[in-house]
Amino acid sequence: MTKSFIEKLTTTIEHNNSLLCIGLDPDPKQISVDLAQWGQTIIEQTADLACCYKPNIAFYEQYGSAGLEALRQTIAAVPNDIPVLLDAKRGDIGHTAAAYSRAAFEVLGADAITVSPYLGQDGIAPFLAFSGKMVFVLCYTSNPSAKEIQEFRGESMPLFEHVAQCAQTWGQPEQIGFVVGATQPDALARVRNLAPDRWILAPGIGAQGGDLTAVLSAGLNLQGSGLIVPVSRTVLYAKEPRTEALALREEINQARQKWASSTQSKSDPLSKAWPITALIEQLYEVGCIQFGNFTLASGRQSPIYLDLRQITAKPSLLKLAAMAYAELLKPLSFDHLAAVPYAALTIGTAISLTINKPLIYPRKEIKGYGTGKSIEGRFAVGEKAVMIEDLVTSGGSVLKAIEQLEAAELVVEDVVVLIDREQGGAQALAQRGYRLHAALKLTEILETLVHIGRISAEQLNSCKLQITN
Repeated sequence: MTKSFIEKLTTTIEHNNSLLCIGLDPDPKQISVDLAQWGQTIIEQTADLACCYKPNIAFYEQYGSAGLEALRQTIAAVPNDIPVLLDAKRGDIGHTAAAYSRAAFEVLGADAITVSPYLGQDGIAPFLAFSGKMVFVLCYTSNPSAKEIQEFRGESMPLFEHVAQCAQTWGQPEQIGFVVGATQPDALARVRNLAPDRWILAPGIGAQGGDLTAVLSAGLNLQGSGLIVPVSRTVLYAKEPRTEALALREEINQARQKWASSTQSKSDPLSKAWPITALIEQLYEVGCIQFGNFTLASGRQSPIYLDLRQITAKPSLLKLAAMAYAELLKPLSFDHLAAVPYAALTIGTAISLTINKPLIYPRKEIKGYGTGKSIEGRFAVGEKAVMIEDLVTSGGSVLKAIEQLEAAELVVEDVVVLIDREQGGAQALAQRGYRLHAALKLTEILETLVHIGRISAEQLNSCKLQITN
């Protein structure tokens, strides 16, 4: 069975210990041998150093039909376990895109391709019809005038950010990644924030002047991967291509190790990871975090209101929240997720799908018909449940839900929430013997919103005053 692009990529990254992608851009002024022979020689010298090969179709098209045949032969010369990403930047209406996809995948034998998002989802869908293949959507390119178009700001965000958000709805992480130029580390960080689980192709290291350390810091995911670093001319036209490729691989790995050391040295693993900034910003954008004059359920007045039911307005946000919960749940031992009704049911379902754990929940109203259940879901006496809530203020609703579970002889030790309002909930739970784990604290949210320019320092101080009173 043929392996998918992602299967080849992840296996080769591990086997070759490399994020280095060798770009194949044959320049007629630099090559004096047969084109196919030239490509095969480069591949032979670097196959144990690269994670991927990226031939640029334009450099082969300039040779005419002979060039395209050389491209086909070059792709065929790549070992079967190493993926080939065809740099073609295709984009057209449906039936034309279908022809492009057949040419890339069936005729040339590529495993992935770069595409333009300008025509929307139907211009990308034909490429995704090929099982195991992947597309890398142009998001922010490395050319100097890119910002004239790609930073065009709509009502809420620049165009490249809109592309990063929208394109994630077109396919799964193993189907759709993004192209973000290595010369734009700020844009790369923004895309990583918005797409924490996507692969990013970051061209621009080497001849184009991208800063490798900045690129890795901005683009690596939480696992220290998720980034493909293509280099062409620096390797291809070096006196010793293998020596140059080896040096680049080692430079990338040294930067990865420094990044890992820096990440691990921070005391709270979640607050330092870029997805949390993205989570906070998106919670704000969909209205889960609102500012004004509000009356809370307790009757208290508050300048801030948290309504996490709005999280369903954006599936990618719900997924990001589920990932934050998943990180907190990793070290815990439990048999079931137990969601507090009703606000946490949606989040609980998303977490269940993310970590493949069964979900139960106590009912607010016990059924007066049928089985008369007070807890929905299948469980056995003595099994352990971790309580899932969207946020905690005083802890009252969580404690009530726990009482129902314990009455059914389930064991509860841990409570996991997205937001701790820092108004006594953690202490109230601790007094009863329960540990609270929160992805975010309210002060952290407020400080992040000030940092990214969403609220003023005055709003921050007003909200902090409310928290402490």
